[in-house]
Amino acid sequence: MFNTCITLPAAIGEHGIRKIVDAFGALEIQCSVSRQSGDADWDMQFLSEDRPDIRALQTILHETLETLQEGLGPSLSDLPPNFSEEARWQVHELEDIDWLAHSYRQFPPFSVGPFFIHGSHYDGAIPQSQMALQIDAATAFGSGEHGTTRGCLEALLDLKGRGACPWNVLDMGTGSGILALAAWKLWKTPVLAVDDDPEAVRMAAHHQSINGVPDGAMQMSCVCGDGFAEELTQARKPYDLIIANILAVTLREMAPALKAVSDENGYVVLSGILNTQAQSVIECYALQDMVLKNRIEIGEWSTLTLQNTTVQHHKI
Repeated sequence: MFNTCITLPAAIGEHGIRKIVDAFGALEIQCSVSRQSGDADWDMQFLSEDRPDIRALQTILHETLETLQEGLGPSLSDLPPNFSEEARWQVHELEDIDWLAHSYRQFPPFSVGPFFIHGSHYDGAIPQSQMALQIDAATAFGSGEHGTTRGCLEALLDLKGRGACPWNVLDMGTGSGILALAAWKLWKTPVLAVDDDPEAVRMAAHHQSINGVPDGAMQMSCVCGDGFAEELTQARKPYDLIIANILAVTLREMAPALKAVSDENGYVVLSGILNTQAQSVIECYALQDMVLKNRIEIGEWSTLTLQNTTVQHHKI
C-alpha cells in the first residue's frame, strides 16, 4: 500500500478542488483532501495498492488546471511556478494494515443537537431520542464535522426552536446533501437540493436513499443545474428557507439571485464564511433588505441566519 501526497495552492478554491478530486477518481484510487484553515493550502493524499504513476498524476492535474483556467477557477499564472513537478509529489510505502478500517475510525459517530451523524460502516444502535443522518465516510465534502456544516445544522435547529415552519426549502450547492436531509427530517416539507457538480448530486441522491427520505416534488428532490438559473429552481420559487453553504465570495455574488427567489419574510442560512468575512456578507445582504437574525461562530467559521424584510421595509 502506498500513500501519495501533494500540496495544492489555496487559490484553487473549493470548487477547483472538487474538480481535481473528480478527475483523479478516474484512476480508482482513494483520495482525501484537508486543510489547516480556511485560507491555507490544500493537502491531497491518495491511497493505492501499487506504486502510483507520478507522470499520470501530473498529466491529470495539469489538464484539470487548464480546464479551471478556462473559467472554472484561477488562472494558471496565479499559481506558484512548477508546483506540479514531480519533486512536489511525495510517495510513501505504508505498513500492511487495514487502511479501510483506519479510514472508518477517522469518522466516528457524533451528535449535533438531535442529529446522530454516522458513517455507513457504523453498526451500533441509534439513540432513541435522536434522528439518524447516515453519511458515507468516504464523502469528500459535507460529512457534518466541519465548522460550516455544523454551523448550518445548529442554525436550522435554532430556527426550529424559534417556531419557524418552512413550507418550501432550497439547499443551494448541496454537496453531500446533509443539510437538505436535515431540513427534511426537521420539518417533513418539500426540499430542493441543487448543485452544479454531477458527482455531488449523485452523492446527495445516494444519501437521500440510504436515509429513507422519499423522492418527489412534495418530498426531497436532487437536481444538477446552474444554480438559481436552473429551470426547476425557478419553477418552485419562492422559498421561505434557503440554505447555502458555499464560499463567501460566491455568497456575495449571488445575493441578488438569491433574493429574487426568496419568499416574503423568508429565512436564509449562509455559511462557508470565515469570521473575518462575515461583516462583508452581512452588509451585502443588507442591500437586498435581508437582516441578520443569528450568527454562529465555530472556530474560524461563521454561519449567518438572515430574514427577508422587504415587506416590512416597504411598509415603513
